[in-house]
Amino acid sequence: MKHRQIEAFRQVMLTGTTIGAADALSVTQPAISRLISDLEFELEFKLFERVRGRLEPTQEARRFMRSVERVYVGLDELDTAANLIRASEPDDLTICATPSISTFVLPRAIKSFRNEYPSVGLRIENVASSEIARSLKSLRADVGVSHAFPEVSGVVQETLVEASHVCAMPEDHRLSRLEVVTPADLEGENVIRILPVGMVNWEQTKQTLVKAGIRFDSNLGIQSSHTGYSLIAAGHAIALIEPFAAKIWENNGVVTRPFEPRLHYRYVVAYGENNQTPAPLSTLVSCIKATLNGGRLGFDHVSTSRDSL
Repeated sequence: MKHRQIEAFRQVMLTGTTIGAADALSVTQPAISRLISDLEFELEFKLFERVRGRLEPTQEARRFMRSVERVYVGLDELDTAANLIRASEPDDLTICATPSISTFVLPRAIKSFRNEYPSVGLRIENVASSEIARSLKSLRADVGVSHAFPEVSGVVQETLVEASHVCAMPEDHRLSRLEVVTPADLEGENVIRILPVGMVNWEQTKQTLVKAGIRFDSNLGIQSSHTGYSLIAAGHAIALIEPFAAKIWENNGVVTRPFEPRLHYRYVVAYGENNQTPAPLSTLVSCIKATLNGGRLGFDHVSTSRDSL
């Protein structure tokens, strides 16, 4: 396939006619027809049918167009990047984060970041920790904020905070009358189990209950804490779960209590080992750390690392 053939096909799809495609590419209509014919020969399937004097894309053409558009989106991003470099403007920053971090911690950090960099674009992607590591190694992301994950070659993790999971329950649940929840208090309860995600395993939580020798159900499994909180709000179960999203769910009838013994999980900021750190990225990380260290989260279930990043 030649680039000119793809251009001709794309313009026919966009304009609906070979005349429109010819005008867009500044060539003749017969030239467009030849390019389309040559492309069909190479692809070994038909791209257009003539119906009542009009070109109608085949189903194969529509499927092929989706792939073509993905290529052109990538080219547009390259043009944008080149324009930013020519103008000496800072590039967009891509942040990979877990859903609870991105919905509760990042908005507060970004508010501070915008005071210094109001025009820097931010792309926030919710992905599993294993995908965060791959994105950082391949330079598809600038920074990751996640639970700590096993050591990965080429990726550096620095501790942001240690968070203790809390016991979350409907506001009218019997456990809401307690100041602190212990394993014995969960006898007979349906406790949501948190499924492994990528390289992160929550086995510590399950083992704490198993070792306590209590009987409990666990017929609901989740990967996202927001799903867990929504199930709790609907009265389906309780959970030992991360505290970051708790404030969001307070207005939906969910309350949390400290759980003893403490279930500590480490959260980190991660970089590609060989990545240079532009000034906007350093500022963003500082804002994330300040959000966690400055007590802006509104709960006391975390102990922060005050070492500089």
